[in-house]
Amino acid sequence: MSKEQIFVNADTEIEDKKIVEIEQLIESRHKGKPLAYITKKKEFFSETFYVDERVLVPRPETETLVEAAITIIGEKKRPISILDIGTGAGSIGLTIAKNTKQHVICTDISFDALKVAKMNADILGVANLVDFVCTDLLMGIKNGVMFDMVLANLPYIPCDACDDLMRDVKDFEPMIALNGGDGGTAIYERLINMLPYFLRKEGACVLCEIDGAKQALKICRGFMRLGMNAEVKTDLSGTERVVIGTWTNS
Repeated sequence: MSKEQIFVNADTEIEDKKIVEIEQLIESRHKGKPLAYITKKKEFFSETFYVDERVLVPRPETETLVEAAITIIGEKKRPISILDIGTGAGSIGLTIAKNTKQHVICTDISFDALKVAKMNADILGVANLVDFVCTDLLMGIKNGVMFDMVLANLPYIPCDACDDLMRDVKDFEPMIALNGGDGGTAIYERLINMLPYFLRKEGACVLCEIDGAKQALKICRGFMRLGMNAEVKTDLSGTERVVIGTWTNS
């Protein structure tokens, strides 16, 4: 119920069966289970997404990447090919599809995560704008297929910091979506090496969500090594959150 519904139904008696169910849910929360997994929903970019233990809970910080991508797409004023890597619940790719009416290919290494993303595509009414591919990064993308925009919110928690995560995260959210290897950038480094084979040179860009100045510097260097320009955007807390790479000859 919404808060308004609770006030309207304040005198409604709750059945004993429901009370037992509520107590079980409270106990789950007491043990650290994220509220989003209990309610099976999480708001992101003013949309309500279905979530469960198969996917990472969408974070508000990720809206920084979505906002930047929507701005870039709007400036192009034409249909472009978009790839969302590590889509999880689909919060990035599906939100962009809904707000820009552009077609998006969403990939994830987890087939279970893609099942959740497909559910959310139906919920948001963008199933006709999205295709799903189960693959490790770009390994499952056909050779010769090129993109104007690549979006990536890949695992970026350093492996030696995973044990220090909050209980809500460490004990309940999928570690495959969190552990970014050495320094938190190991998976991104793999992606950067693949980009020249899938990213168009004419005005194409790649947007990566990261965590902090140290990771931003490393990803920027990776882009510049390919001959790309690199730009960093901060989230509302002032943390370096998104690195945008574009070809210098665009």
